[in-house]
Amino acid sequence: MAHTPVAGQPRIELLPLKTALSAGSPNELTLLARIHPAAAPQSSGPRPPLNLSLVIDRSSSMSGMPLEMAKEATQIAIRALQPQDRVSVVTFDNEVEVLIPSQLVTDPEALCQQVAQVRSRGSTALHAGWLEGATLTAQHHQVQTLNRVLLLSDGQTNHGEQRPKVIAEHVKGLTARGVGTSTIGLGRSYDEDLLKGMADAGDGNYEHIENAEALPAYFEAELQGLTRTTGHTVSLGVEPNADLGNVRVKVLNAFPVNSLGRSQLPNLISGRPLEVMLSLSLTDLPLSADLGITRLRLAWTDRSGVRHHVRSQLNLPVVSSAAHATLPEDARVRLALELLEAARVRQEAVTYADAGQVSRSTEVLMEHRRKLASLPQTPELAAEMHALSALSVGFMSDAGLARKRATSQSYDRRNSKPQR
Repeated sequence: MAHTPVAGQPRIELLPLKTALSAGSPNELTLLARIHPAAAPQSSGPRPPLNLSLVIDRSSSMSGMPLEMAKEATQIAIRALQPQDRVSVVTFDNEVEVLIPSQLVTDPEALCQQVAQVRSRGSTALHAGWLEGATLTAQHHQVQTLNRVLLLSDGQTNHGEQRPKVIAEHVKGLTARGVGTSTIGLGRSYDEDLLKGMADAGDGNYEHIENAEALPAYFEAELQGLTRTTGHTVSLGVEPNADLGNVRVKVLNAFPVNSLGRSQLPNLISGRPLEVMLSLSLTDLPLSADLGITRLRLAWTDRSGVRHHVRSQLNLPVVSSAAHATLPEDARVRLALELLEAARVRQEAVTYADAGQVSRSTEVLMEHRRKLASLPQTPELAAEMHALSALSVGFMSDAGLARKRATSQSYDRRNSKPQR
């Protein structure tokens, strides 16, 4: 089921686990909302410009491979930019330095040579470094430009503002002014909770990078995503039919929630559908051939800074409990539900590890793997089972690194990001 799309608007596809509800008994309706972003405008000219600030943690905790990866990542990003793009580079330890003031990328190799000279030292004023990068981006903000800070760090802030909630609030404030934030955790020592919280507040992405070989693919995806973004500051509200009484709604993806109680979704990127899984609890439904169950309200801001919204309604028949029991499940919805549940199980494993119960971490991962093995097998399911097995082994051998992998994989699944 889907609403009729208007040209240039996203399309919302509504897929219930079963195609009807049961009369006279409690119902737990599982609903997959698949959001298909509008196609990016086709143009024979250059793509829309980017306005980026690359913020490098050069503190002593980044010494060695993490800093080398941060420099390489920055150079990869600069070389991928075009002459109409604007970039600045900020470095920080306990002090903040503007290594490259904001400028058009007319000589990327000269900029890369400056990045190569960065050396590690001092403590970590992460908030101050991010703020400098965000300020430089904000100074050159344009509505038609995608404006973003890319923070590369191990995330172990220990100088200046260190409270994660306060830092996230400051990131959210710049996001409201049109400057987003993506974060990249390098190596095995960064604070994934801090960096993930900043990305959520920044309407951006969080990524875990263990080795330099993963950097080119990450930046290709990140920059392609920026240039193909058709909507940002995206929210989804659920509006149950008021005539049905007290309908309880839960968004299973565990997205951040805005001040209006709506889920904050990732940016709309052409060619990358978003999947949102919902659960609705309903009772005492009468028999009906076509009952309006709920509407979903999707809102977004386009590249011109204009706010839009669209609604899509789900109607289902209500049949006898005997007829309902014979209805098959939609295999697509069941698969999406179990994969999202696997993301939740990963976070459960992290919680056990944090409490010192690493053996329980491995148990919950393998329990869910066995559940997946009982489903009709697909290549995606096989890959997920392999990933859960690898995580289970990882928690026993290196719980700190496994925590980062589990957090990153869970975040990617929640946000419908391609698995790498």
